[in-house]
Amino acid sequence: MSAIEIVPIPCLRDNYAYLVLAGEGAYVVDPSEPGPVLAALDARKRPLVGIFATHHHPDHVGGVDGLLGRWPGAFVAGHARDRGRIPRQTHFVDAPRDRYVPTGLHVDGIEVLALHIPGHTLGAIAWYLPPDDHRPGDVFTGDTLFAAGCGRLFEGTPEMMFTSLRTLCNLPDETRLWFGHEYTAANLAFAATVEPDNPAIAERRAHLPSCTTPTTVALERATNPFLRAENPEVLARIRAAKDAFRG
Repeated sequence: MSAIEIVPIPCLRDNYAYLVLAGEGAYVVDPSEPGPVLAALDARKRPLVGIFATHHHPDHVGGVDGLLGRWPGAFVAGHARDRGRIPRQTHFVDAPRDRYVPTGLHVDGIEVLALHIPGHTLGAIAWYLPPDDHRPGDVFTGDTLFAAGCGRLFEGTPEMMFTSLRTLCNLPDETRLWFGHEYTAANLAFAATVEPDNPAIAERRAHLPSCTTPTTVALERATNPFLRAENPEVLARIRAAKDAFRG
């Protein structure tokens, strides 16, 4: 078994798509637009095997048609709740909310697991590559969990988001979390207003790279005010404050 490599691809204004290189092929998570993803695939001379969508928003699936124009046989996987909302979806994964489950989809011999994580949207799904000898586990969180933040509640409820974040991060500390947008600096500025005496937040702000993906489960437990919320009511108050934040 060869090692899996994950490459962040900046798209649009602040989105990330992810190229997953495995064996002789490649997979893409959340292709916002085709151009940068096609360039990344061409540079590595890999054929596209499949696309994993974390949810249906156009800034996460806008590149699907363009990629399938080049590789019409590639699969497109999303949650079953997103049927009719993800372009050319071929795999409708009915993942539950309480645990990661096998999907029947494999990346270089590793079965991809999935978890339903509603909150930002009702069909949001996390894709999990369990750890192997070469790397810790990797989870693609879309717009449910960001570094030091979470997505807006467009379709879901605070209760949904609270459960999704807790279950999403019920993994070893070293697990890497690959998120959908480069919002980390702004998220940490807000987090510092929620927990002004949290030294982990101050430390993270002081040493922030230009590309902040991936984060880890341990880092989010220490610095993410939404993941640290005690209950859905607290999360709702923090989310309302973040929505109004102009820092």
